[in-house]
Amino acid sequence: MAVAGLVLCGCSTSAKTPGAAPSPSTSGHKATSTPTTTSTAGPAPAKPQLILNGQLGARPGQLVSILLYGVGQSLGHDAVTAQSAAFSAPVRLRWQRDSGAYEAVAPLAMTDKPGSFPLSVTVAGHVVAHDRIQVVRSKRPSFTVSSDVARPGEPVWLNFDDLYPGERGTDFTVRSAALPRPARLVHDAQYDFYNPRAFLAQPALRPGLADGTYTFDLYGPQGHHIARKHLNVRASRPGDPDYLGKAYGPALYDPRIGYADSSHGHVLRVRAGGQVGVMWHDVHPDPGEETRLTASSPAFTHVLRLHRDDSKSGDGDDPRYFNTATIRADVRPGRYPVVISAHHGRVKKQGYVIVTAR
Repeated sequence: MAVAGLVLCGCSTSAKTPGAAPSPSTSGHKATSTPTTTSTAGPAPAKPQLILNGQLGARPGQLVSILLYGVGQSLGHDAVTAQSAAFSAPVRLRWQRDSGAYEAVAPLAMTDKPGSFPLSVTVAGHVVAHDRIQVVRSKRPSFTVSSDVARPGEPVWLNFDDLYPGERGTDFTVRSAALPRPARLVHDAQYDFYNPRAFLAQPALRPGLADGTYTFDLYGPQGHHIARKHLNVRASRPGDPDYLGKAYGPALYDPRIGYADSSHGHVLRVRAGGQVGVMWHDVHPDPGEETRLTASSPAFTHVLRLHRDDSKSGDGDDPRYFNTATIRADVRPGRYPVVISAHHGRVKKQGYVIVTAR
């Protein structure tokens, strides 16, 4: 009885998981123990509290987090151990000063069969807490490509769940014509702490991607092809819930006077070799489009890249983009279109420059 009382004394603190927030499969059990004599000189010592994370619906190879509160470092030393047939060997818990608890993270044995496995925690050879680990059947490796709405320029999730007996290696890559470059999948403990073989990436689709069905091929170490998935990509259009574009222009003006002070419209007269200001308004450009907006015309010396107007003169105006184009000195007098294409070609508008002789 005296030994049990020494084992069970210590301070009680709040639960805290190591390296990850508690999962929905978290349980906390007050451990049952041998009664001790309560001293009248102070409060009774707290009973040890065992908290497991990741132990419900766990697959073989999955990680389980073990925390034991209520046993002080002076009592536990290095003699706190968790034992269960679900583990390949006893698990030693280590004292963590920050949490004030004994903690460990251990993988379930890959050879585990489905079932409920009892777990016990001992301090100096005395059992102080009990719980159970529920193991489910292993599932084959799976590769998924997912997106809420697969739109050009927007991110897509690539996931490879490789938690299965015999699977090894960490070098996984996805290749697709829909991606600007191959995407390397890596394990992210913050995204999936309990599955040590969950690999993922979140690349953005190519901005100028045409509508269509694209293949995504997963390759393992040494370029071994593992799986293939397909994804339908389609740019949003007016009427779609995610279409937010409200574009108008181009507004053409004399850059020597400025947009605010000069008359502007869809037609502007300018001499050969002169300059023309081009303004474009759009409330919601497509993702990444702000760096790709251009205006083109046979009368321009080159394709004109438009830049966001961040000046205070734009206050109260829709987000707008502008630049100044130079008219070719050798262009013949006449009427030339000025074209701006936006929203992956879904919005295309044009104005005109009327080029006069020098």
